[in-house]
Amino acid sequence: MKVLRVIAIGFTVFWMVLIFRFSAETGIESHEISDQVTLLFCKVVHRFTGRDLVMSLTAHQYAVLELCFRKMAHMGIYCMLSFSTMLVLFTFPLGMVFRMLASLIFCVVYACSDEFHQFLVEGRSPRALDVMIDSAGAVTGIIAALLFFCVVYTIYHSHQSRWQKR
Repeated sequence: MKVLRVIAIGFTVFWMVLIFRFSAETGIESHEISDQVTLLFCKVVHRFTGRDLVMSLTAHQYAVLELCFRKMAHMGIYCMLSFSTMLVLFTFPLGMVFRMLASLIFCVVYACSDEFHQFLVEGRSPRALDVMIDSAGAVTGIIAALLFFCVVYTIYHSHQSRWQKR
């Protein structure tokens, strides 16, 4: 259990560092990465459908698509942060509701500190909407961790009952 705890803490720290590094990028650097992801998506769509989104989307539509990718990245990274936080908390004998609340509170506080950090970076600004999106990602990660826990618990106990019957 201690090995699992150390690994889970490592994953949690990894996601925290990754979030901090993304927040440390200037507005221009952040926009360039978002633009690269959006262009990659457009290339994939073109490859599979033959439709050139770059040429068929207006500048406003392209900006909305890029914004969607930015917000999905917010959600995804906080989903992983809360999932790894839940894994850490699964290694302690705590109630499930406490684990869920602790993970959510931890992620929301980290999201707030992340937005404050962005306030200090050139070309970036804090947004309450981003904290809400990050929080939604955290809730998604908590649900995913609960499902993961249920699957692992079920498999573990089904193997335990098989070994006891032998």
